[in-house]
Amino acid sequence: MVYKGANIGSAKPTHDILSEYPHHLVNNKSLNEIYSVAEFCSDSKKIIQEVHSRNKIPLFVGGSMMYFKSLLKGIDNLPERDDSYRKKLAEMKISESDHFLYDLLVSKDPDYAKAIKPNDEKRTIRALEVINKTGKKMSEQINPNLNSLFSNTYDIHQMAIYDKDREKLHKRIEHRLLTMFKEGLIDEVHELVNQYSIKEQHPILSAVNYKQTIDYLEGRINKEELFNQALYASRQLAKRQITWIRSWDDLNVFNINSQNEIEKSIKFFI
Repeated sequence: MVYKGANIGSAKPTHDILSEYPHHLVNNKSLNEIYSVAEFCSDSKKIIQEVHSRNKIPLFVGGSMMYFKSLLKGIDNLPERDDSYRKKLAEMKISESDHFLYDLLVSKDPDYAKAIKPNDEKRTIRALEVINKTGKKMSEQINPNLNSLFSNTYDIHQMAIYDKDREKLHKRIEHRLLTMFKEGLIDEVHELVNQYSIKEQHPILSAVNYKQTIDYLEGRINKEELFNQALYASRQLAKRQITWIRSWDDLNVFNINSQNEIEKSIKFFI
């Protein structure tokens, strides 16, 4: 939701909702830019302080579980992305084998390579990038026991709300996707790819709904395949989020229809 123009595919709140209920970190980046986890953590801490200065309680809402975990637990002090080096890696990959980048990582940092899957290109590229910029192995720079003072500084109340009935959840996902197409998802994505110079490694190119629509616009799949693949990707995303929820510490989990219990939990915390 941070990217301007990426509205329908991200199920971004409408203009009327955003006007009535002001949000932070919405529409604050152009698609010519890439918003990192480090930026999110830095921006979030500033927002928390600003909201507290008005004697208000900041409320974080969304499904980016990795971002929330990074904010809670802290992140390692790693260098920023290097687009020129990433471009070089992409050029090298074209003329080599499918797992060339991963094999390169194995030769430079076998310990970190063991911790990820050979087809995990994002982490592979990031590790190679860090090694190139720092001259040190990725495995030597990450701390699995890293823990910021964030949880010790603030009183944090964590809640998860979702439909525990898998069949109903899938129907809700399908209904939402149908609504997105009716609202003009294809036209939105077409306009975005024409308007912006989106970098090859930009997260929106692999984002649910956007990836599938771009594949359709570039002729790799037909409209029926577009819907089916977007539906499958959405269900897989929901499945991963539920897995995160089940393994999350100090989390109060509610079924989507448990409004009274949710209100009681919020009032008790406040």
